[in-house]
Amino acid sequence: MKQFKRTVLIGMLAFGLVGCQILGNNQKVEVNPPIEPPDDIGVVETPPQIVKTIDWNSILSPLVNKILQSSTSIEGNKVLLISDIQNRSGDYLATNQIDQMLHRLMNNQNLFAVADRQSIIQAKQALGISVDDRLVSRSKMIGLAKNMNAGYVLFTTLYKSPSENDVADISMELLSTQTGEILQRVTSKDVQPKEATDSDNSQGSDK
Repeated sequence: MKQFKRTVLIGMLAFGLVGCQILGNNQKVEVNPPIEPPDDIGVVETPPQIVKTIDWNSILSPLVNKILQSSTSIEGNKVLLISDIQNRSGDYLATNQIDQMLHRLMNNQNLFAVADRQSIIQAKQALGISVDDRLVSRSKMIGLAKNMNAGYVLFTTLYKSPSENDVADISMELLSTQTGEILQRVTSKDVQPKEATDSDNSQGSDK
């Protein structure tokens, strides 16, 4: 009889434990939804870079005019290659803007026949020269001109970019493809107004 009571008691205890476990599993667990950050969390947009506008027409026109005035006696093969711009200013400049302006100015004159850009690109590819080559030199441009059967090269070097308080420092040279000789050379100082030249000289004498 005692054994029977013990068995019944153990069974009731086991049943009670199972019931508690079932009830525990059936309890609802509250899950907080993830907190989504608001759309405007103060993201600071990078302001657009200020692109400096340079009037290359007014800078280059006097140089081109001076070169043309000094080259009226040019004869023979008058095909002209406008070379890539040699940038020695130490500043980054979009030299393609200078190139475009030079082509525009030279296409408005009647002394030379200017080689078009597409022909220049094809000649560069034939010689293995990168279209955006930065290592510009006279010898490389003369070799390119020979490949294109151009008689002359207009070689431009930028020594100092223009600023608000100072003008650009540029030289422009007319090279003979056949001999490599510099036939004409004009610099920014050669075409500056007399007033600006006198001012530069007076500042130099005060130092």
